[in-house]
Amino acid sequence: MEKIENILRNFLFYKQSFYFFEKKFIILFSTVRELCKAEDSRNFRRLEKDDKERACTGSNEKEQVDMIPAGFWFHYKSDYTVQQMIDEHMKLFRTTDMDIVKIMQDYPYPISGKITCADDWYHIQVKGTDSEEFAKMAEIIRGIRKEAGKDVLIFQTMFGPFKAASMTFGDDVLMKYSKEAPEAVAAGVKIIADALEEWTKGYLEAGADGIYYSAQFGEIGRFEKNEWEELVRPYDLQILKVAEEMPEKYNILHICGEPEYQFETHVEWFKNYPADLINWSVKDNHFSLEQGRELYSSAILGGMNNKGNVLNGSEDAIREEVKGILDAFGTKGIMIGADCTIQGENISLDLIKTAVEAAHAYKK
Repeated sequence: MEKIENILRNFLFYKQSFYFFEKKFIILFSTVRELCKAEDSRNFRRLEKDDKERACTGSNEKEQVDMIPAGFWFHYKSDYTVQQMIDEHMKLFRTTDMDIVKIMQDYPYPISGKITCADDWYHIQVKGTDSEEFAKMAEIIRGIRKEAGKDVLIFQTMFGPFKAASMTFGDDVLMKYSKEAPEAVAAGVKIIADALEEWTKGYLEAGADGIYYSAQFGEIGRFEKNEWEELVRPYDLQILKVAEEMPEKYNILHICGEPEYQFETHVEWFKNYPADLINWSVKDNHFSLEQGRELYSSAILGGMNNKGNVLNGSEDAIREEVKGILDAFGTKGIMIGADCTIQGENISLDLIKTAVEAAHAYKK
């Protein structure tokens, strides 16, 4: 019973039959694909403590909360203290009544080295989970877990090893050597991936229920598919497998793009990535939620323009946008969110709250 809330909150839209066996509440479900397509997202459940107690006694008289889940996020200042990070994340969560907490990775990864030639990629270094930098993020996770309680799913953001290399050494440098010396770049990215794999394990052990993985470098015009499959994909999967292989841990896959490439990405390349929820920019990729439902086997997160109504629109416009998304997509296998992180000046928690309320209140 310890993780019943989390399992139900993982958006794996469960069957209606429950069985009690050896004092454990067992949820019978098939594959993610079958669940996402067979069940209704409005059966998303918020179990109270007394619900858990009734489950433990074998009662299946549960109160259904008839709603679509929703979640949004944005970046914070990189010079925030640990407590400021905890406070700001909890302010967003409590003010808007969202259904998950997604922790931003706004502190840089501690990667060191200088790239002046191809050989330098073999000698870069990354601090491990015994570092002050990791301890800082782990403390944020533990602090948010303490504040939010056990009944909320918490996801820690992870940037891919290629993106981490880009942030450290510069995108131009990374792309130059990716074309000229791909074996050297692969060796350097592997060093980063090995370290971030341990960071991912540490994040989950610190109390995160899963990873929000920002998968980049699949932009149109950046790599040919065979290059991407050799240089980028293996290290994405190395990180994603951590949560996939741990019991009751989950992956949210965010397919992200860069402004230099107009944010346009080969979304189809990520079809078989292990994910429980998948998110991409509908507006930038001209790839609808309905198309995504046909391509991916995961439940879907998103639909709203991250630079549109939820940032600077009216409350009525937000309600209409949410309604339009759900009217078109339906209520199976979806969590309302934005194309990406909400970006812009004067982000309004009231507007985000309106979007969350519109999702929760939706009726066909």
